[in-house]
Amino acid sequence: MSPLFFIHLPKTGGTSLRRAAEQIFPQQKILMAYGRDARTTSPFANTIMHHSPEMPIERKLEALSDYIIENDIAFFASHMSAAYLPCYDPGRAFALFRPVPEQVLSYYVFQKAQGRTQDDFEAFTDRPENQNIQSKSFGIADIDTLGIVGILAKYDRFIARLNERFGTAFPVLHRNKRSIISRLTGPLLDDAARVRLEALNQEDVKLYRRAEARWRRDVGD
Repeated sequence: MSPLFFIHLPKTGGTSLRRAAEQIFPQQKILMAYGRDARTTSPFANTIMHHSPEMPIERKLEALSDYIIENDIAFFASHMSAAYLPCYDPGRAFALFRPVPEQVLSYYVFQKAQGRTQDDFEAFTDRPENQNIQSKSFGIADIDTLGIVGILAKYDRFIARLNERFGTAFPVLHRNKRSIISRLTGPLLDDAARVRLEALNQEDVKLYRRAEARWRRDVGD
């Protein structure tokens, strides 16, 4: 079986899809490469990506690619673009995209909840390292050659297209939604905030517009 490559852009609904994958593929056929020692990072990927300082990044990517092929991995997921892997096949790849203001807010709320920042929303979003997160994660992938492109607002329909295209049976799950308390006490996205966030994340705005255009070409919606 050729692997599926999920380019998991942070805070775009990908956790729901990743957990859906865990329901339809055997654990040994899933390879996930996320943070150092994270529960979501597969042991092999954790060792190669985070505990092999002697290996240059090119060799790490080759090792992941070799592992995918040699172990007949069915599903690869990572915040790192799969397009960097030698075995990458864009026709077997897919990604979800989200409008910039909502994605930025969700990313901030997550980082705050994890204790990774003490900044308020404005200070956090002013930092260059917290800008254009979707573009950075998408990396060198080409949106026009991906097998499937989805937008979060059409998530259920995206899952249906994914299953139709690849003969899979991903269930529709909705996980990681913000709590009511978070929604009531967290930052608000008024018109001024939206304009400011789009100005700070222009590469992500362009990327989302391309994703939305691709979706409309494919689906007519």
